[in-house]
Amino acid sequence: MRAPALLAGLFLAFPTQAAELTLNPVKIAPDVYAVIGDLGPQTHENDGLNNNLGFIVTDNGVLVINSGPSARVAKALHAAIRKITPQAVKWVVNVNSQNHQWLGNSYFKSIGATILAHREAGRLMRETGETQVEANRTLLREKAVGTTLAYPDEAVDDKREIRPGNTVVQLLHFGHAHTPGDLIVWLPRQRIIFSGDIVYTERMLGVLSISHSGNWVKVFDRLAQLGPKIIIPGHGHPADPDRARKETRDYLVYLREEIGKSLDRGDTLQDAVDKIDQSGFKHLANFDQLARRNANQVYLEMEKEAF
Repeated sequence: MRAPALLAGLFLAFPTQAAELTLNPVKIAPDVYAVIGDLGPQTHENDGLNNNLGFIVTDNGVLVINSGPSARVAKALHAAIRKITPQAVKWVVNVNSQNHQWLGNSYFKSIGATILAHREAGRLMRETGETQVEANRTLLREKAVGTTLAYPDEAVDDKREIRPGNTVVQLLHFGHAHTPGDLIVWLPRQRIIFSGDIVYTERMLGVLSISHSGNWVKVFDRLAQLGPKIIIPGHGHPADPDRARKETRDYLVYLREEIGKSLDRGDTLQDAVDKIDQSGFKHLANFDQLARRNANQVYLEMEKEAF
């Protein structure tokens, strides 16, 4: 009886081959496309793809925004691009250092693309990359096969402009917001922004230990001053600036105002988290998972600011 059990264990130790992944880009404007990820957390079922990807087709190649959480997702993105254009992928922009933005880099680098990210994002990738890829292997299992670390080739500081053919693409860093290395991809002629995680729609944003909620509001305002018509957020469907403001900036401002009142009263961290009424944002996906965590993180941040 032990032999069959042993053989079963051996078979379970090897990952089964995952079914082919197909991504369906949404056309935002002529030559501008987005792949909209799930609103919930990263799971094995959604391939860890709970953020948005994008690409811009130009006369001189394709620029990709975010390579996804794995080589498998990157390969599927490339397959979707090839159904639309024969142009080669020449550039990949990682809008920040989180795993779902850049762990597909190795695939695109293998086909000759140049990877760009903000300098601070590149630093964080190198500091946390091994941990990120191991976590993804645990989550994605057979879907993580072939995913290896590939860091950016070129660092962006405050601004970088790419002009392939007749297209103008600007990579802009307005400061530390969701992460220290947030980049936006701005198409000034079309007035379209890929905002990365500076903007969330439909789902509650996540304030991280590396976020700066105060600066985040200022960075949002600088983004809005560009006058975009369409914003492709880091999470959620494309939106106009008014919706982006209501579901991102207004929430951050409200949370900081309420935490400020708690600090003025001398509330403890637990008291502050318990007292703040965030129900005005309960319509956003993941509210129950993130609202209290966000309050906790903003309290810690603002407590430091007070000293």
